[in-house]
Amino acid sequence: MSPFTFLSGRRARGGALAALALLPALPLAGPVAAAEVAAAAPAAAAPLAEFPPLFAVRLGAGEQIRLDGRLDHLAWQRAPAFEDFAEKDPQFGAPPAQRTRVQVLFDDRAIYVGITAFDDAPDRIRAPLVRHDQVFRTQDFVVVFLDAIGQRRAAQFFRVGASGSLGDGMYTADDDTEDFAPDFDWDAAVQQGDGGWTAVLRLPFASLRFSEDPGAVWRMLVARRLPREQFHLFTSAPVPREAPSFIQTMPRLEGVQLPPQHQFLTLRPSLTARHDSASGTHWDLSLDAKWRASAEWVVDATLNPDFSQVALDVPQLRGNERYALQLSEKRPFFFESSDLLRSPTEALYTRSLTQPRWGLRGSWRSAGLAGTAMAIDDRGGGLVLLPGPYGTDYAEQPGSQAWVARLRADRPGLQGGLVAAARRYDDGRGSNEVVGPDLNWSFADGWRLHAQWLHARSSALPDAQGELRRAAAVDADRVYLRSYYQGDALEAHLGVDDIGAGFRADSGFVGQSGVREWKGWLARAWRGQPGLHRIGLNEFWLNLELQQVRDRRTGEVIQERLRPGLWVNGPRNFEAWLEWYGHERQRLAAAAPLLAERYTTLGFIHSPAPWLSHVEANLTQGRLIDADQGVLRPGRRSYLFMRLRPLPRLELEPTHSTARLWGGERPGYRESALQWLAVWHVDARNHLRVITQRSRLERGSQVEPAQRVASLTWSRRHSVGTVLHVGASRSQAGGPEHRVTEGFVKLQVDLGELRAGW
Repeated sequence: MSPFTFLSGRRARGGALAALALLPALPLAGPVAAAEVAAAAPAAAAPLAEFPPLFAVRLGAGEQIRLDGRLDHLAWQRAPAFEDFAEKDPQFGAPPAQRTRVQVLFDDRAIYVGITAFDDAPDRIRAPLVRHDQVFRTQDFVVVFLDAIGQRRAAQFFRVGASGSLGDGMYTADDDTEDFAPDFDWDAAVQQGDGGWTAVLRLPFASLRFSEDPGAVWRMLVARRLPREQFHLFTSAPVPREAPSFIQTMPRLEGVQLPPQHQFLTLRPSLTARHDSASGTHWDLSLDAKWRASAEWVVDATLNPDFSQVALDVPQLRGNERYALQLSEKRPFFFESSDLLRSPTEALYTRSLTQPRWGLRGSWRSAGLAGTAMAIDDRGGGLVLLPGPYGTDYAEQPGSQAWVARLRADRPGLQGGLVAAARRYDDGRGSNEVVGPDLNWSFADGWRLHAQWLHARSSALPDAQGELRRAAAVDADRVYLRSYYQGDALEAHLGVDDIGAGFRADSGFVGQSGVREWKGWLARAWRGQPGLHRIGLNEFWLNLELQQVRDRRTGEVIQERLRPGLWVNGPRNFEAWLEWYGHERQRLAAAAPLLAERYTTLGFIHSPAPWLSHVEANLTQGRLIDADQGVLRPGRRSYLFMRLRPLPRLELEPTHSTARLWGGERPGYRESALQWLAVWHVDARNHLRVITQRSRLERGSQVEPAQRVASLTWSRRHSVGTVLHVGASRSQAGGPEHRVTEGFVKLQVDLGELRAGW
C-alpha cells in the first residue's frame, strides 16, 4: 500500500505524535488579531495549549450574514483574524506559499466560518465545478474540521472549492480515514477577486453534535489545498507526519455559546417513480425523520428507505473474483454518528441491511461516552455471506429483524468499545448473533494497539439446496490484535486475526473463517535529500509486506506473501509505485496444491495540467491464478482512468479495465470494461450526467454476450434535504430481446425548508 497524502479523497496515512515546537507566527491582518483576544481570555488548561486557538464572536442583535461569499459585513470586522498557518505538504514546517485567514462568527442558529485564501497569482486558481463530494486535491479548496465533543476521536468535515462546489463527511481518528458518505445540512458560498478568493461556510447547530456539559471543549482545524507545481497543504495547527491522525493536534475553538434551543425535528419524505420495459411502473414513498431531544440525544426513524445507486458510476470487472464487493452507504438513516459503527474489524456493515421496511435508532454523544442502537425490519433479498477457509459462499437473504448496538468510551490515549448485533430470520429460519469488546490504546509515543474479540452464534445454516434453515447452533470466536508504530520516517505494524470455523457476522462483512492470519508491514522513508530533488522527487519509500494465512483445523497454508515495494511522489501530484510479488502462494481448496504466483505490479498517478487534472494507471503482469480452473497462467491486469476538462463546464472521465489469462490445455479467460462518463455542470448545484459502459467476458470458446449500459441523469441539489433526480437508462446483455429501458424520477423534500419557502 502506498503512503498517499491526506485530503486526496483516499485513505490517509498516519504516524505517532512527536515533540512539537511552535512555528514562527505569521503576520496577522484584520482589525482584531487573535493574539489580542488570547491575551484577554482566561487561561485554560488545554492538552494542546501550545497551539493557538481560534475565537468565535457572537453576532449582534439584528445582524445577519448573507451567504454570498463576501466578508464585507461589519460583523467580520469584529471577528478575530487567525493566520498562523503551517505547511504540512510537501515540506512540513515550511512557511506557507500563500497567506490564509480564518474568522468565526455565530448566532443562535449557526456558526459562520469566513476564510480568505490570499493568492498573488489568481489566474492560476483551479476552480472547476464538480459534483457533490468530488472536491479533491487537484482543486483549490478549504476544509473545516469540527469536533464539537473535543476528544479528537472524530470530526465532521466541510469542504468548499474555489468554484463553490461542496463536499462533506466524517473523519475517524482510530483508522485515520475520511468517509464522504454522510451528508450534513450546511451551505457555503465563494467569491473570487484580484487578491485570491474568499469562502463563507454556514454550519447550523442542528447539524453539529455537541454536549451540554460545561466542561466540554470545541475544537476546529482549518486546512487549505493549493495545487500548483507542488500540491501544497496548509493547516491552522502543525500536523507532523508522525501524528497518529490528522486531527491529533486540533486546537480549541473558544467563545462559542450554545443556542438556548437544542431540540429540532426534521422530516424528509421522498417519492421515486420508475417505469421499465420489463415490469411496468412502480411507485415508492419513503420517509426519513430526525429528532434531537437534547444536545446529546438524537433519534432517527425511517420508512422504506431508498438506496439509490445514482452516485455509483465506477465500472468493475465481474470475473475471476472470489469475495464479495462492498457498496457505499447512501441512506441517511445510517449517517448519524457514522464513526461509531467503525471498529477494528468490519463487525458492522450497514449495506447488509438490504431493504428495510422501517428502522428506529437512538444515538448518544458526550465527552466521555458515545453509543448508538437501532432496530430494523428488513425485507431481505440480498446475500448472506457464508465464509470458509478457502472462499466465500452465499445464501439468499430472507427477511429478518435486526438489532444493532455500539458503545464507546473515550479516555486520553484509551478507547474501549462494545459491539452487539443480532439477526432473526423470518419463518423460523434461525438467527445470527455477534457480541464482543474492542480496544484502541496509545500506550507509548509512536505506538498504538488495536484489539477486538467477537463471539458469534449462528443457528441459520444452509441446507443441501443452499437455503438458510434453523439447525443446531454453531459457536465461534474471532480475535483480532494489531500493534502499530509510526514515526517521521519509519512505519510498521504487526498483527494476528484468528477467526474460528463457522464464524459469521451477518450484520457485518467477513470474507474468511476457520483461518489464522499473521500480517506485518515495514516502511522506511527518505525525504528532503538533495539527490531526491535533483531527480524531481519529494519522497521515496521502501516497504515490505509479509502475510501468512493458515487453515486452523489442518494447519495447511492457504496464502503466503513476501512483497517488497517502493513508492515515490513528486511535483504535480505525481505518485508511482512498484511491487514485486515474488513469493505469493495460494491454495484454492483443502488438499489442493499450493499455487505459486509470481508477478509485478506498477502504477502511477499524475496531474499534468488543469485540463487533465488526474490520470491514473496500473499494470499487473506475470503468472496469475485462474480461480475458476484452479491453475496458474500467464496473465495481465490493467487499469486506466483520466479526468479531463476540455471545457470549463464539461467533465469527462474515461475508464478502461482489462483482465487476461492466456489459455493452454484449459480455456483461457478475458474480460474488459470500458466506460465514458460525461458531466455538464450548469452550476454548483445542477448537473447533467451521461454514462456509457460496455463490458465483455470470455472463457475459452464460451463468450458471454456483451453487456451495454447507458444512462442520462439530471440532478438538482437544492440542499442535503431537497434533491431531484430525473433520468433514463438502457441496458442490454445479448440481443434486442434482452434489452431493458427505464425512466425514473426521484424527489426528496425537506418539509422544514418547504415550510420556510426555501
